[in-house]
Amino acid sequence: MRERITGQVGCRLGMAVIMLVALCVFSGQRATAHPHAFVSCAISFVMDKTGLVGCHQHWTLDAMTTVAVLDVVDTDHNAFLSMDEQTALRNLTVESLRDYHYFTAMRVNGRGVAVETITDFTAEVWDNRLVYDFLVPCRVAAKPGKRQQVKVAVYDDSFYTYVAYTAADRTAIDPSKDPMFANREAPAQPGDYQRFAEAVGISKFNGDIQVTGDPQGFRIDTRVEDAVDMAYFHDQIIPQAVVMTFEPK
Repeated sequence: MRERITGQVGCRLGMAVIMLVALCVFSGQRATAHPHAFVSCAISFVMDKTGLVGCHQHWTLDAMTTVAVLDVVDTDHNAFLSMDEQTALRNLTVESLRDYHYFTAMRVNGRGVAVETITDFTAEVWDNRLVYDFLVPCRVAAKPGKRQQVKVAVYDDSFYTYVAYTAADRTAIDPSKDPMFANREAPAQPGDYQRFAEAVGISKFNGDIQVTGDPQGFRIDTRVEDAVDMAYFHDQIIPQAVVMTFEPK
């Protein structure tokens, strides 16, 4: 079972610039199993002429977390991020998420790959929500006669943050539809994942996975699958993963 995380909250919520909502709203409270931060995530693979460059992610944060983050980084409180504010947000996000591998698990040909940094980070405020774009670098060169496989799953293994895949940009989760939202006394249990998904209307992702950049020289297949080999929360939650296989034409 997950332990109390009063002392960890700032780190675990680092996903969105240390997810200050935990400090502002839940400080001193016992951590609950249902999530307190919410991200809609669109994933695409980026190719160049040599093979895979990395995985692009597009995150839309929930409104409550957005308010908490902007209260710190939007120093002039105009709901617009200046260049200096963007730089501060990027630096804090990169550093605060480093130990948590940017909530990204990757496997190349069945072997785990450590996610150590992100690049090309940008942020904007859209419809009162913060939207992040960034690249998770993962170079995989194409080899004649060999079919390369890359698998990516995005999740917080403490289940403090709920990540839902979406094919549409800037799609946001409304956590207030969950009847357990703001109930700080609920015990931690794996069933919270399914309860929350059903309450807010999230179904398993079955959309198309985009491949961008320069993919013309490759035979590429993409799919979404339940990744048993990436199970978390004491192996009781099986995440969805996006999978791409490719080889030279």
